[in-house]
Amino acid sequence: MKPLLRTALILIVSLGFAPFTWADNVQVTLDVKGMTCPLCVTVVNQALRKTDGVIKAKANLKTEQAVVTVADDFNLDKLITAVDATGYKGTINKVEKQS
Repeated sequence: MKPLLRTALILIVSLGFAPFTWADNVQVTLDVKGMTCPLCVTVVNQALRKTDGVIKAKANLKTEQAVVTVADDFNLDKLITAVDATGYKGTINKVEKQS
């Protein structure tokens, strides 16, 4: 390793920064009541995906749920607000840390 690069890495680590870490994400399972057709799923998906901070969202008609990936420090109330704004009723079923 070149001396300059080694020095830079030592400096970064000594300042408390871990050079190769990513923010933790959580996977949130929402129960979504009222979806009756594929268009309902599309509407819920669009609302969740437009919400700032949502990394990934996928609603499922059969299970009446949506699985959403967000950052660990995300305000989960935003997800409920997004679903409720579509006319469906959203509630948090489960929150799991992703590794």
